[in-house]
Amino acid sequence: MMNIAKRMIVAVLATAMLMTMPIVFPDKVFAADVCDIDTAITYQKIQGFGGINLPEWTGSDLTDAQCQTAFGNGEDELGLSILRVYVNNDPSQWYKALPVAKKAVAQGAVVFATPWNPPDELCETFTRTKTNWDGSVTVQEEQKRLRHDKYAEYAQHLNDFVHYMRDNGVELYSISVQNEPDYGEEWTWWTSDECLDFIINYGDQIDCRLMSPETFQYNKEYYNKILENPEAFANIDLFGTHFYGTTRSNMDFPALESCGKDIWMTEVYVPNSDQDSADRFPEALQVSENIHNGLVVGNISAYTWWYIRRHYGLIKEDGNISKRGYCMAQYSKFVRPGDIRISATEQPAEDVYISAYQGDDNQIVIVAVNESSTSYAQNFSLSNKEEITDIDRYRTSADENLALTENLEYDGSSFWAQLPAESVSTFIVTVDGDIVPTEPDTDNKGYYFHDTFEGNTDSWNGRGSATVTLSGRASYAGKESLLVQDRASAWNGAGKSLDTKTFIPGNAYSFSANVMYFDGDATDKFYLKLQYTDAEGTTHYTSIAEATAVKGEWTQLTNTDFVIPEGASDLVLYVETVESINNFYIDEAIGATGGTIINGAESDSFIIGDINNDGIINIFDLVLAKKGLLYGFDSNTASLAADVNQDGSVMVTDIILLQKWLLGKIKSFTE
Repeated sequence: MMNIAKRMIVAVLATAMLMTMPIVFPDKVFAADVCDIDTAITYQKIQGFGGINLPEWTGSDLTDAQCQTAFGNGEDELGLSILRVYVNNDPSQWYKALPVAKKAVAQGAVVFATPWNPPDELCETFTRTKTNWDGSVTVQEEQKRLRHDKYAEYAQHLNDFVHYMRDNGVELYSISVQNEPDYGEEWTWWTSDECLDFIINYGDQIDCRLMSPETFQYNKEYYNKILENPEAFANIDLFGTHFYGTTRSNMDFPALESCGKDIWMTEVYVPNSDQDSADRFPEALQVSENIHNGLVVGNISAYTWWYIRRHYGLIKEDGNISKRGYCMAQYSKFVRPGDIRISATEQPAEDVYISAYQGDDNQIVIVAVNESSTSYAQNFSLSNKEEITDIDRYRTSADENLALTENLEYDGSSFWAQLPAESVSTFIVTVDGDIVPTEPDTDNKGYYFHDTFEGNTDSWNGRGSATVTLSGRASYAGKESLLVQDRASAWNGAGKSLDTKTFIPGNAYSFSANVMYFDGDATDKFYLKLQYTDAEGTTHYTSIAEATAVKGEWTQLTNTDFVIPEGASDLVLYVETVESINNFYIDEAIGATGGTIINGAESDSFIIGDINNDGIINIFDLVLAKKGLLYGFDSNTASLAADVNQDGSVMVTDIILLQKWLLGKIKSFTE
């Protein structure tokens, strides 16, 4: 339930945003810039779309028919895949969450839970000084908070709810620490430090995925406290936030987006909660735009509306889908759990917003929101030249609700489509053959492969018909199960096939391999080479890097900016040496984005950006880089790794570059 003050805040912020929007009157159809869809560039995995059911506040539960409309995905159904439920502070009322939760689970949806208040006996009142959204300061009397000596009992309260739902047939996907701890007009206040204290000391005791506190307006203070504390970060499984009044630019949070854990937008309604406002159009298009901004700018994995059924909700009180609901269904019915967001030209024209997703193996889902008063003829092109075999379109406008147009025309890997003024369109594009996108690599950021050969050589083979052998548990200098290149059976080197959807012709990549040998001369040459077939069908064998190796010592072959030729196919990366060497070892091989500098070999090696030297570049390295800049680094290796632009010193510029690289905004630290 939203109190009057909160409704006023949302209304004022929405009005302020509307006043900045230009008024454009329809004239004629214009051609927008081409929208390129690239299946090889991938972003976050989508977990789904949903809303809350809260019978304690609405006064009645969703009916069976309304549950079917919400969680079914047939004709004139929303296709929601997430249900949010209320953790009542009174355990005797928990039964109210069960009926709809069971029906949602039966339809394949996941359920997560949010507490507003602890049980009354765990709380106390206090006087709080509050900084308001407009910067003014007020003193709030008799505010409620969880007693600091009752944290353990509150953790048990959350666990009891998890177990109650589980025992009654609903396995919760997650439970959060607190609803809007930074707002709390009608529920419990928590400071960011109080949240951090609870998460550090009790987060690992929750028998379920633990979601962060869900702040009212994406309050970065709460999330930064968690990100900067490794113990708290380890105890949080996913991050939740609300988008009330959150502008597009404030949805961008690089540190959180690059931390490797999902971000869920767990509550919002836009643009207002006016009586019977659910069918206003084109006002309802702001729902589609808000979803788009969250997915594309904020890299969120899930989007959850406030009430599923309400006079301003996805379903109206009469049980019918509203215009707001149809604008959400343009995403929720077609962008399904497990889909991957892929690259698309986001704004090919003013007030046009486009995003794309990899759905089934041979389908691409494109959603185009045209908020302007201008109709556009939009050209869509698949950058990797996938052959289109079919296109269906669903559209919502002033006069249409998910209106289907089948079998749109196409030409090879591109097509044209009308984006009428004030409309949202979803295109289901089927292509010939499976699309296998490169999923985001959250464990080794920027590494497309990182082979250490510890018992796994499946991806490496000898040239021709020969194979590379693994010498049992061969070891040297403490390294076990190295890839052994036996030249008796693989005379021209160890090779690894590279997928052109990952290693895209025309782009630059870094390659590195550590090698050692025992036979042959005291010093000899080793090579990294790329074999490929050009557009005319000619096979080429190009040297990427070479180094003089010393017998019995590790030598690194590395190149930071090799450009794969345009039109190349059948890519194979090889490690080679001269005929005088009968066998050699490969300890480690890495392929990464161009500009990634991988220095050294064996124990002295370090990776640019990997400040804690754990083989992974992630949010913890960014935290250590910031601390090192202020207080100094623990080791020379850490300092060298933090100098990402390799200019000889660690400066603020390095911190900014590392942050941009973690987010994927740059592909090289030298850009």
